[in-house]
Amino acid sequence: MIKNLVLPFRAPLLMAVLVSGVGMYGCSKVNMPDEVVRAYQRATQLNPTLAEARYNLGMAYYNRSMIDEAFAELKKAVEINPKYTDALFYLGMIHVRKGLPDKAIATFKSVIQLDPNHELAHKKLGILYSSKGMFDDAIHEFERVMELNPKDAVTQYALAEAHLGKNAGDEAMCALKKAIEINPNYAEAHFRLGQISLNKTLLDEAQAEFTKATDINPHYAAAFYYLGVTCFAKEDASHAINAFKKAIEIEPKNAIAHFDLGIVYASERLFDNAIIEFATVVKLEPGNADAHYRLGKAYADKRVLNVALAKIQKAAAAHYNIQNPYSDKRALDEAISSLQKSIEVNPYNPEVYFDLGSAYSQRKILDEAAVALEETIRVDPNFAKAHYGLSLIYDRKGMKEEAQREFSAYQKIIGRQNK
Repeated sequence: MIKNLVLPFRAPLLMAVLVSGVGMYGCSKVNMPDEVVRAYQRATQLNPTLAEARYNLGMAYYNRSMIDEAFAELKKAVEINPKYTDALFYLGMIHVRKGLPDKAIATFKSVIQLDPNHELAHKKLGILYSSKGMFDDAIHEFERVMELNPKDAVTQYALAEAHLGKNAGDEAMCALKKAIEINPNYAEAHFRLGQISLNKTLLDEAQAEFTKATDINPHYAAAFYYLGVTCFAKEDASHAINAFKKAIEIEPKNAIAHFDLGIVYASERLFDNAIIEFATVVKLEPGNADAHYRLGKAYADKRVLNVALAKIQKAAAAHYNIQNPYSDKRALDEAISSLQKSIEVNPYNPEVYFDLGSAYSQRKILDEAAVALEETIRVDPNFAKAHYGLSLIYDRKGMKEEAQREFSAYQKIIGRQNK
């Protein structure tokens, strides 16, 4: 069933925010007052060869997003002191912000040559390698970060993504599980583990991970969406519908969730609901050809369903209303045929299953009679006549214990109804 759904976000590569602030080096990332910047400027004027003064001014510019000015000062700091790793690191960060990944890589490698234990340089280098598809190099850098900081769940997640870049799903799952061990409330790690499990058709595991992600973050629309996909793959339409509806509640304009919810409704012959969802997709994405097709098909299927139901109900009524509907073998066979068609159109009517079981019983086709009555009870566990009829069938088949079980169920239901 999953093959009919639209699956967005196929194994997206995690990219941590490479230009995020790094508060443990230099100035914290805040908007510095003008007087502070001016003070740093005066310091460089008083001692232009002091690397620390150049660095502080460069960081003041950096934190005010004055990138060119920051680059100039940090470069001067490194020229004065070539081993100034903090200044060199932020030069690498500026290369990233300027969209110069190769220069950034070279700069971060220089930082690591000076300080092999520079955790952030290893981490940023790993992310850059991943962005360039150099996954072996990325894995090497992320593993080095984990040696330096075994409790870094985010880097463990990035390591999983690098493994996925190599299509190494098992290694990725292992890394994600370690990330969750470090931080059990890491919703993104649970979500990603769920995606990998889903791709491996490990549906129970996928459902558990998506559920955990939504428990941690009740506003995680993507997790609810994939929970719906997983439930639909497990042929659990009810829970799939609930999950898709929750995803849409969080993101009302999520066309993919509306589309897949429409598919589930259509599969359950809930064509009015399907029409609403596909019409919503068409409104959100007027050029979506699949949505137009599905909308038209839902309208057509609804008309077919209504016509079929009308004919079947009329045919069935004719059989039900005769004095003895099963007195004639031909009439009996026609009744069975009509009832079977009715079940094909609407498999959720316990009355039809019951009548089909009765017809099979009259034809002395006991196995089919038992199956039909069992289906009656599956749809409506409190259908007293079905329990009674099934007890008779089991008795005729010599299944004494089963017959007694069904007769007891019949008595309990009747007892409750008479109270």
